[in-house]
Amino acid sequence: MGKLLVLDHDQISLKLDRIAWQIIERYYGEKEIILLGLSLRGTDIATKIQARIIKSSDLIVQLGTISLDKSKPLQEKVSIDLATKLERKSVLLVDDVLNSGSTMVAALREVLNHNPLSVRTAVLANRDHHKFPIQANFVGISLATTLKEHISYEEVAGKMSVSLS
Repeated sequence: MGKLLVLDHDQISLKLDRIAWQIIERYYGEKEIILLGLSLRGTDIATKIQARIIKSSDLIVQLGTISLDKSKPLQEKVSIDLATKLERKSVLLVDDVLNSGSTMVAALREVLNHNPLSVRTAVLANRDHHKFPIQANFVGISLATTLKEHISYEEVAGKMSVSLS
């Protein structure tokens, strides 16, 4: 099986617009939120969402990165690169694809060590093959796939795409 295009650049852009508006609605009345992208593609998605939120609201949006080894997220060190503290802040974990949930669990475990006010999740694509009790609060697209299929997010020459292989 070759690659099957699931979302093209324009479709992804619309999904990110919708996610940003849902976040704005959810955090209405709050002054600040923190978007933590799971490196590297999650940070790319978080940056795009941040730009949309800032453009459409007065919400202050801090951006940070969670670095972890996605092949062994629960065994390796997780670190947060952020200029501010998470304590008593609303945090949103952002990734490109939610598959088994293991990377999100590893990120969540580290974030909870910093006593946030709340933690929610946003993903561009949700596969629903979760091994852990993790759900995405804000989702671009949910896909029914087999365990053998792979979903990938790419950005080449400024054009985004989500493919199934």
